[in-house]
Amino acid sequence: MSVRRFVGINSREAMRQVRAALGEDALILSNRSTAEGVEILAMADDTHRQLAGGLESSPPPAPRAAPPAPAPRPAAPPPTAAPSAYQRAASAAAYAAQVPPPPAAAAPQDFAAFSERLLGELQDMRALLNRQASAAATRSDCGMQLHQRLLGAGFGPCLSAELLGALPGELSDESADTPAVRAWLERQLAARLPVLEDEADLLDDGGVIALVGPTGVGKTTTTAKLAARYVMRHGGSQVALVTTDSYRIGAHEQLRIYARLLGVEVHALAADAPLDDLLRQLADKRLVIIDTVGMSQRDQRLLTQISQLGAAGRPIRLMLLLNAASHGDTLEEVVDTYQRAALAAGSSLHDCIVSKSDEAARLGPVLDILIRHGLRLNYVATGQQVPEDLQLAEAPALLRQALAVSQPSPFVPQDSAPLGAAQRLEALSRGLLGHGRGLAAALDNLRREIDGFALLEAAWQLSALPRSLQGERLAQLLQAMDGSLLPGTRQLLWGRTTAVAGAGWSMPLLALDEAGRLQVRPWLAHLLPAGQDRRLHWAHANLGASTHLLPACPDAEGLAQLAEQRSAWVCLAKGGSRVDYLGERYSLAQLAEVAEPHAGLELRYRGRQVRLALQQVPVQLRSGKGAVPGWPVQAWFGQLFEVDATQPFAQRHWLAWSPELGQQGLARQAESLRRQLSGDELPSLTLRAWQALGDDREPLQQELRLFLAAGLAAAASRLDQASDAWAMDVRAQLAALSGSRRPRGPGQQLDALLHLLAARDAFRQIGTQGGGLY
Repeated sequence: MSVRRFVGINSREAMRQVRAALGEDALILSNRSTAEGVEILAMADDTHRQLAGGLESSPPPAPRAAPPAPAPRPAAPPPTAAPSAYQRAASAAAYAAQVPPPPAAAAPQDFAAFSERLLGELQDMRALLNRQASAAATRSDCGMQLHQRLLGAGFGPCLSAELLGALPGELSDESADTPAVRAWLERQLAARLPVLEDEADLLDDGGVIALVGPTGVGKTTTTAKLAARYVMRHGGSQVALVTTDSYRIGAHEQLRIYARLLGVEVHALAADAPLDDLLRQLADKRLVIIDTVGMSQRDQRLLTQISQLGAAGRPIRLMLLLNAASHGDTLEEVVDTYQRAALAAGSSLHDCIVSKSDEAARLGPVLDILIRHGLRLNYVATGQQVPEDLQLAEAPALLRQALAVSQPSPFVPQDSAPLGAAQRLEALSRGLLGHGRGLAAALDNLRREIDGFALLEAAWQLSALPRSLQGERLAQLLQAMDGSLLPGTRQLLWGRTTAVAGAGWSMPLLALDEAGRLQVRPWLAHLLPAGQDRRLHWAHANLGASTHLLPACPDAEGLAQLAEQRSAWVCLAKGGSRVDYLGERYSLAQLAEVAEPHAGLELRYRGRQVRLALQQVPVQLRSGKGAVPGWPVQAWFGQLFEVDATQPFAQRHWLAWSPELGQQGLARQAESLRRQLSGDELPSLTLRAWQALGDDREPLQQELRLFLAAGLAAAASRLDQASDAWAMDVRAQLAALSGSRRPRGPGQQLDALLHLLAARDAFRQIGTQGGGLY
């Protein structure tokens, strides 16, 4: 087929491949961004003209030409040792060399043959376009299917738009029914649904809890259930019940019956009676639960009720009960009114219990309300039995139950009507809140998954201080946090002692954990001890270094220090570096042909997935002044290939040593090579962050600026390298926050992290100016 596919890390590289393969006049059929980079579909211009002009004038039949005589074969070279794949790559083109395309097919000999070929070309083209259209439809269908699933489960369109705006590109081609997409959706909802993680945080701390909510929502029964859960943990002597519901017939007697069964005190007050005196009498009780009178969200007395609770002279935790079977609009009005009343009374409302979940056709509406209003869900009531039918809220189980709804709803709109001006304003405000929730979810994931990210955030906050204080406060921060940061043994990624190109500083020292995950606590090079041996000694004593990834071969003193520590190490080397092999002196390049192949590895290298082909041979470092005599090391030879390429685009030499012997030692060394290669981008990424931190900002103290630049570069690299579900989620969340649709890469992640931290500062500033509402 004449249509060819080219993939490059950017448009320029992809076009370079097109020109190299098809010439300057190639016809571009499509150009799109993919997870691999930029994909271009193209065909040669002469083929296109041949297809287009063939119908206008068919050439007359011509006698079939005789086959050319076979060309003489060149004489075979004398038998020598077969050159290794590494040597064959040494003279290959520098980057992504393309094999020249086969020459265009000869002109058809008759119209029938030409028509057959043309038909084949058109069918191939149609199939290609159909595949692309199908893929686009699948991507669109995935989002539409998820949107309909959320609406069908009772979630609102605002929350749906917020979630699907961060749909990862890795899942865009999947069906909405695949396990990966379902798991992603559940994770996004769970990250936004706050729940009570440990019941002890609520009951064991005690205090005064007031259950509030509309009439008939189940406050009295829930009061008894909460008391029963406390009695089962601590006994009944330290709990008291209070009811203010003097309107409902039998309300006092119902609670007295529960109290008698549980063996706890119960007190009754009029709805408008002050609580001060009674709460002083109950000061010796560890937990007091108040069953308030049911109050409609439209009742003018609601503010008075909440104000009385707030003025009781003792801190009262308000806990709102929501009926899961209520309509979403009703729930929205209830939560909004009660939260406004609490705020007006100088209190706050952040806790919730969902009742009647067994009566609800869909849990989506109430869960949507909790997410958008930031209410913490403590318990879910599933029936009338005390205390069995009050369960501690578990987000994953609730969300699976909510999303499992299969029966269609007559209340789910198929098309959205245009929004009016007031609705557009409300949608804008909800969009801002959605961005805030997305920002919080991304930050929570980063703090949990990336060692040292909380330290990086704290250092970022120092940039708001006067420049004269920043260096001192950074030193204090590091001293305070280093004791508990980065537990366990470490692998250290050392930068060159010379300055990074384009900068006046050397690359800071970074660490990896035992699993090879990059951590984001940098050590500035100019603050480390002078001399390689002293630095290695310091790293062993203070950081528990087990492996050193070095930018160059250690000097004699450094080699002696490594020998004393018996620490594993690898270092980059040049092809001209000389070592001993079988008692003779050779350069590494000369030894490539005798090296033995080792199992290859895959890795992300500078933002793209590549293959690493490896060979190794045991050699010795020649003894010299101060060096360890006859130190045995392994020489490694590596080639980097694009995933579907046959020609390498880069090659590397290394020397390595590890205390393990045999295959175990080789496997450890190979993994260290992979990890060092994965960090190739860090100096340029740090420089990029350094420059960004100097743009449009107040001047930062140089050490703080470099600390932030190296830490952000490490976080961006870690985020790009990770293939776990959390990383996919965060990448999508950051892309949605920044509005970026660039292909995945460390540079994109760095820009997104800078945007994330700046956006967090903006939200905090708005919250401060607005009286702490955010």
